[in-house]
Amino acid sequence: MTVAMIHTRDYMTSVMMDQGPSVEFDGLSEVRVRRPTASDAGAVVEMLGRCSRATLFHRFHGFTDGADYFGALLRDGPVDQTFLAWYESRCVGVATLGVGATEVSDLGVLIEDAWQRRGIGAWLVASLLAHARARGATTVHADVLGDDLFILKALRRIGPLTVAIECGSYSIDIDIYSIDIDICRQSPLTS
Repeated sequence: MTVAMIHTRDYMTSVMMDQGPSVEFDGLSEVRVRRPTASDAGAVVEMLGRCSRATLFHRFHGFTDGADYFGALLRDGPVDQTFLAWYESRCVGVATLGVGATEVSDLGVLIEDAWQRRGIGAWLVASLLAHARARGATTVHADVLGDDLFILKALRRIGPLTVAIECGSYSIDIDIYSIDIDICRQSPLTS
């Protein structure tokens, strides 16, 4: 599991991604990525219930079940900046972009424990990056915990990074216009 913490004045989340090309893609042909509807809130809360406390802690940087956060996001938030990964009728992952007053987008991804390291997080990130670029965002930002150094390798596969070290974590910016957007469009999961 890879975790990147994101903190802004109005937004806190984590990026959880696979760790590289050795990921197994078994069963992914039936996984679909799509934007949520208000009726998906129950399925997202059920997915949160299948996540370990450690996964939730890294996602929210604190002890919470995440139900209030995602309930509010799906009810009141910018659902056009959120993607869900589905296996049959089960939500297995969620990814969001938190866009503030600047052109910087904060990226957050949570994958259910049983579905981690299969590439779903990478495909959700690819969908969000393509979406952010289409909306005119110039930068995606993530704060990575110091003990999760391997996420830098995963993010470097996306494109060049600007990295700063701040209080035991890495502050990372990805220039969206320096990435190969065609790689983002190749995801066979997006529907």
